[in-house]
Amino acid sequence: MLQRVGGAFGASVVSALMVLPAGVVAFGSPAAAKAPSPSPSASAATNPNIGPAVNGTVMCTISDPQVTEVSGLVATANGYAVINDSNIDRSRQKIFFLDEQCRLIRSVGYPSSAFDPEDLAVAEDGTLWVADVGDNTTLTGGSGTRRSSIALWSLAPGASTPVIHRLAYPDDRARDAEALIIDGEGRPVIITKDPIGEVYTLTQPLPANNVNPVPLTRAGSFKPQSTGTPNPYGIVGTAVVTGAAMSPDGKRAVVRTMSDAYEFDVTDGDVVAAITTGTPRITPLPNEPQGEAIAFTRDGAYYLTASDQPKTSSILRYTPHQPPAPPSAAPAVQTQAPTAAHRSFRDSLSLRDITRIVIGIGLLGVLMIVIGVAAVIRSRRRRRALLAAGEPEPIDDDSPPTPSPTPAPLPAMAAAVAPAAPAPEESSTDGAATHTPSGRTSSKKARATPPVKKKAKKAKPSRPRSSSSDDDTAPTEP
Repeated sequence: MLQRVGGAFGASVVSALMVLPAGVVAFGSPAAAKAPSPSPSASAATNPNIGPAVNGTVMCTISDPQVTEVSGLVATANGYAVINDSNIDRSRQKIFFLDEQCRLIRSVGYPSSAFDPEDLAVAEDGTLWVADVGDNTTLTGGSGTRRSSIALWSLAPGASTPVIHRLAYPDDRARDAEALIIDGEGRPVIITKDPIGEVYTLTQPLPANNVNPVPLTRAGSFKPQSTGTPNPYGIVGTAVVTGAAMSPDGKRAVVRTMSDAYEFDVTDGDVVAAITTGTPRITPLPNEPQGEAIAFTRDGAYYLTASDQPKTSSILRYTPHQPPAPPSAAPAVQTQAPTAAHRSFRDSLSLRDITRIVIGIGLLGVLMIVIGVAAVIRSRRRRRALLAAGEPEPIDDDSPPTPSPTPAPLPAMAAAVAPAAPAPEESSTDGAATHTPSGRTSSKKARATPPVKKKAKKAKPSRPRSSSSDDDTAPTEP
């Protein structure tokens, strides 16, 4: 119970950590420090698992003078159950049942003196479990006589007297603890405050009304974070563990400090693995006077908290922080490939098919070019051969007919054949004219010329005329 912490301890913490708020002179008077207004936690901007610091909603206020220094809390069917801390008046150490307006309904006392009840838990069967595990040192308000064992008290539904179960730490060393969880198998899980965050559990059946304590087993550590959530005790308040709880469905566990609630997902009922190796979602609990108790509502949707103080205390409700979902790539949509009957020709082509088609088109183009070039060469050779043989060039069927040139009219004097000087007999290459022994020129009948078309646009050149002895011989049409 930190409200009794002496000024010497407060001064030593300030000198060691240099982080306590200036208004906190000693832990013994947290009310002297003015709590800052709610604001986002220092790490919330960079850690999405830490929520914003928002004040809790007041559900009701406990005003009965018997119910002070509340350190444990659970939700019941018609209200709440709470326990007192280490009261000087032992007769006031009881389990109190409150209605929804925090009015006292009834109380249940212990059959023997409870040493330092610090937390309250509920099992799946509705049994209430009181964690009588506190052991404050002289610096934290204790008597200086440390405990050799600790105890749990169980109160079954409908029972009027709690049953004691004695436990001990494995090394027989005293520890101060304020947090208890009962897992789905009914095993206790205890988290210490001093040293900070040691986790212990039981690996054997829990005896009842036993004189010799059953040794616990060290199972790991809970590691609180420096969240910067405002609280009267600064960084010390963010580190010390003051309560814990299990969700009604057994799938979540929460561990609290004076400033924050750490929620873990529980797999296969393994609470120890969750709080020692899991990643927590942190809900700030800002500015609680001395926040110690925490519980889930009966539907598991909210947290309920209370402070340990020697006066009226309010039960607050918080909404657990849910980090935003991490960005992730959209899942690939798997579509059924179209059947052959519904696929187009293009869709049915593979890369190999496309490659073959491209190669085929390329080869066909090359072949067409080769054929064209060969045709041009052949045509030119044929024309040259015809010209060399004296044959007319073939007329292309697709081209318009070329008109024959109109022969020039013979002059009037051309009718008379002028005598020519005797010359040796000579035959022309085309046989158009020959010289007879008498010296006269005998002209062979010229070849029939094609009909002359008038208005010829272009005359085709005639074949060269063979040499003849008569210059006045009419030109022969090829």
